[in-house]
Amino acid sequence: MMNLIECLMKTGLTRHESELYVALSREGELTGYEAAKVTGIPRANAYQALAALVEKGGAFLVEGSVPRYTSVTVDEYCKNVLRHMEEVVEIIKKECPQRRKPYEPYITITGFKHILDKIKNIIDEAQERVYISMSDTEFTYITDEIQNALKRGVRVVAIASGKLDIKGAIIHYTAKAPGQIRIIADSANVLTGSISESEQDTCLYSKNKPLVELIKDSLKNEIKLSELEGGKKNE
Repeated sequence: MMNLIECLMKTGLTRHESELYVALSREGELTGYEAAKVTGIPRANAYQALAALVEKGGAFLVEGSVPRYTSVTVDEYCKNVLRHMEEVVEIIKKECPQRRKPYEPYITITGFKHILDKIKNIIDEAQERVYISMSDTEFTYITDEIQNALKRGVRVVAIASGKLDIKGAIIHYTAKAPGQIRIIADSANVLTGSISESEQDTCLYSKNKPLVELIKDSLKNEIKLSELEGGKKNE
């Protein structure tokens, strides 16, 4: 716990200025010589610190044949400190630059194995929802990951052609070209491209918001088309 001197220093006073403020508050009016004697601060340092204390609003100079100093009352000093600090805080809030939004790159993933690993990782890391659009053939690669996601309480929406045996998922059936895949997880991660079990397969992965929104709209359109065709099924 901080002591009084340390607290005063937090308001912008030096240690000598803080000690002099306490002495003036206790003793009343003091000359520079008396203040130095009471506090034990060397006289030259005491005069310098008293002048600074007046400048910082902690004391008043009482004019006379011999200059004397008196402290600003504790209540007034604290009010002034708070008022000035509020002004400082407002300036900081107004002038401090906003953090730059992180750039989310577009990452090209090449090779069937690497793409499949990324798809599985996206599903494994999903916390709320996953939308997956691919043919029934491609779904066989990720059945275990989908089942685990469902067990975690993740909402899984599948858009597929052919029959899927995925209990707990919301499935929309529609015509799908083999190899074309699109996945969105938690409205934050997107992967799109094509696979054919080849090392030349390529997919695009990103957290880039515009791309996420673009693929999301595309999947919404697929779902609407499926519903118009009567292809929705809750497993």
